[in-house]
Amino acid sequence: MAKILVSQITFPPPNFGYSTISKEKIVLRWLLDWIDTCLKTGELHFGDFLPDKFKLAKYLNVSAGTLQNAIRQAESMGYFESRQSVGTLIKNPNDSHKIYEKAFSKKDKAISLIKKIIIDSNLKIGEKLPSVKVLVQRIGLGENTIRIALEELVSNNTLSVCLLKRNKCCWIYNLPISNDNLKFQDMDLVSAVAKKIKDYIVNNCQIGDKIPSNSIFAKMFNVSIRTVNEATKTLNEQKIILSRRGRYGTIYLNSPQKIKKQKEREEKSLFMSRSKGEVLQENYLYSWEKTLDALKKYIIQNHESGDKIPSMRELANILNVSTNTIKHAISIMCEDGYLIAQRGKYGGVFILEMPQKDTETFTWLALNPDVVKIKQK
Repeated sequence: MAKILVSQITFPPPNFGYSTISKEKIVLRWLLDWIDTCLKTGELHFGDFLPDKFKLAKYLNVSAGTLQNAIRQAESMGYFESRQSVGTLIKNPNDSHKIYEKAFSKKDKAISLIKKIIIDSNLKIGEKLPSVKVLVQRIGLGENTIRIALEELVSNNTLSVCLLKRNKCCWIYNLPISNDNLKFQDMDLVSAVAKKIKDYIVNNCQIGDKIPSNSIFAKMFNVSIRTVNEATKTLNEQKIILSRRGRYGTIYLNSPQKIKKQKEREEKSLFMSRSKGEVLQENYLYSWEKTLDALKKYIIQNHESGDKIPSMRELANILNVSTNTIKHAISIMCEDGYLIAQRGKYGGVFILEMPQKDTETFTWLALNPDVVKIKQK
């Protein structure tokens, strides 16, 4: 297993000339001929990785996009296998191993949906398919994905391509498709990865645990970070997990919980009823959320309306948190109209209105006295 260098390629680049077929098709033929010929001569071996795609595209005198589309078609024919963050390798056709996610790619979903459109439209052999733009609107996938799916159907003779003027083409229904052999797969790559992440955390995590990072899941399931991000977004919407910024990470929730809106974004509620057997975890809260309630309690117990509260440094020492956390909590209370900050010699932070007592808040704090330690003066 080695990385192929462009300088090592002895196979001559393709001659585009005045060919009537597209550059993608010419590059695809070149890739297949190059692999077949050099595997026989021993210049290439199964498991070797393709050169950098930009350098290979320059050698072939085509764009990186054209090369990428040709590689994708060759991959669907079993010549290559792409591995996330590693590269594209020459695949051994006798290797029966299949990456799980490949069965749920967008291309495969597009192929199934195109077949479904052909059957639902009662298209006859020899009739034209709708244009790519129409298919994009009806299927809801990208134009490039649709084109790759059409090329795949052409390669297995389900469709044939008819060249029109100005390098345009249309696709003709070529071989019959029956409902019996139509396997419509409604689960795309993101859904498949979301299912795998859900299965993993259900089998390996307890409610309230912080689950592995998205980068770890990407390596675990051999997909991109972007795919994992989309998958975790789905699980967040299902309330199976709760993603939070920074060191708080993503937490396993398992079942829907009460959600409250905080500063134009949804956050996990501070409170979960112990009577219902739900688990209360400190991990659900940002530091400023814990501090905000503790600060309200401190103000109610020690001050009156109009009083000037201690400085941020003093409050940080009293509540045993950082000054940045205190600053955030005070800014929230200023926005809510409880406090007002004034500059100058006689400035400071003053109480405009006493915070309202939240019985549930203090019940929660009473049950969790170690979450925020309040030092007595």
